[in-house]
Amino acid sequence: MKNMLILMMSCIMLVYLSACNGNANNNTGGKLTQSGAQLPQKNANDDPSASANKEADATPQGLKPLDDTPKTIVVSILGITPFYKLAKEKYEALHPNTTIQFKEFTSGSMMSASEVERYIKSTTTEVLSGKGADLFAFTTVELPIDKYVSKGAFENIDVWMQSDTGFDQKQYQMNIITGSKMNDGLYIMPVEYCLEALYGDADGLKDAGITIDDKDWTWSRFAEISMQLASKNGNSYTMNYLPPEAMINNLVSDNYNQLIIGERGKLTFDSTVFTKLLSEVKQVYDKKELSGEASKKSLLTYSLMNSPSDYLVRLASYYKNGKVYQKPHAADQQSGVSFLATNQIAMNANSEIKRDAWEFMKFLLSEEVQSYPHQAGFSMNKSVNENAIQDVWKNGIDKDVGAKGGGSVVEVTEEKLDVLRDMLSEASLRNIGYETTIQKMVSEEVKAFFTGQKSADAVAQLVQNRVTTYLNE
Repeated sequence: MKNMLILMMSCIMLVYLSACNGNANNNTGGKLTQSGAQLPQKNANDDPSASANKEADATPQGLKPLDDTPKTIVVSILGITPFYKLAKEKYEALHPNTTIQFKEFTSGSMMSASEVERYIKSTTTEVLSGKGADLFAFTTVELPIDKYVSKGAFENIDVWMQSDTGFDQKQYQMNIITGSKMNDGLYIMPVEYCLEALYGDADGLKDAGITIDDKDWTWSRFAEISMQLASKNGNSYTMNYLPPEAMINNLVSDNYNQLIIGERGKLTFDSTVFTKLLSEVKQVYDKKELSGEASKKSLLTYSLMNSPSDYLVRLASYYKNGKVYQKPHAADQQSGVSFLATNQIAMNANSEIKRDAWEFMKFLLSEEVQSYPHQAGFSMNKSVNENAIQDVWKNGIDKDVGAKGGGSVVEVTEEKLDVLRDMLSEASLRNIGYETTIQKMVSEEVKAFFTGQKSADAVAQLVQNRVTTYLNE
């Protein structure tokens, strides 16, 4: 049951992750009440070599100043976004001898499944060749980043941060940066992110006699609540609209070290670890403790939030008396707020202009660039996030966000905004993705088990074979 409960954390991350694109089912806006007063605030060396990727704790020697030699920093990206276009213009204005050149895969906003697959393959080939762009920007489409890191394709940015005396860590959401480390180093820098949370029906939970302490809330307690509600009313759920295959979809991300061991990938999908997880998930649905269909009687709703306005609108729209909670955690894991990076950038370990590439990466986190008004997530710069909170306090919710809903009263209070501040400062548990190639393989194969067409052992072997073939490509 313990392993199943760890898995259940994966499912919550899904629910099709619509929030970062502003597509919540019940967003609302319109009416607003708030005070007009201002809300008080809460209180390497110059050229790291390939060996630095293996030794994140190498003693930093400081960075040399940028020189005036003309340079071109090539950035591989799916498609140029307004954010990156603005960053290019501002950076080139500050550095006349430097050109930011974007290497786009497509200029269109929509891609077919075949185009997505072609993008993943072409980017993977470029990254692993060591001869690609200087920087790789990752936005919409999930890529096999773990494969890139394990093969030493990316530079350890942690060395550059420690070496650069001009990088004031106090200005940034270092909790997000620390939570994004992999293999004892930072190989992909988050540029913006969304927070993950559970919005709850405070009145409904109270009427059901349920108290949630989300600072110490384990998946065992979540299961107890689910069973308690199921025994009282078969149509009431803690969570709903979670197809069983969706619960498995992020399994590899959340249990990577259990299922894929070592740099060359020793797989254990065909072990009892995975088959037991499949059986336990099926049991949860068979007992009606969770539902794969939408129900209006769910007491908790998973959601992402990408701005102060978005947070407040969801708080008002999901339930009449809504409250936000951290997601539960496994009994052997530290509690904390989880997040999803929606814009990231990495440095080619073989770039010949790492010093300049780092300077541009650092510029992306600056207040000047992070203040771009149409970011699709929270900022990596603390002051930008605080300014956004203060703006909501003084001027009310963003009208574009509010216009997406259906007229619920959105109340802005110090207490609610302080809760958001706490979440921003406490976020540390990273969801590494939900549409990676391996996860899609798992999701496709497990459907046959949940529909009774194949046994757990048969499905596990199919997953083992497909993932093995993929990792050996």
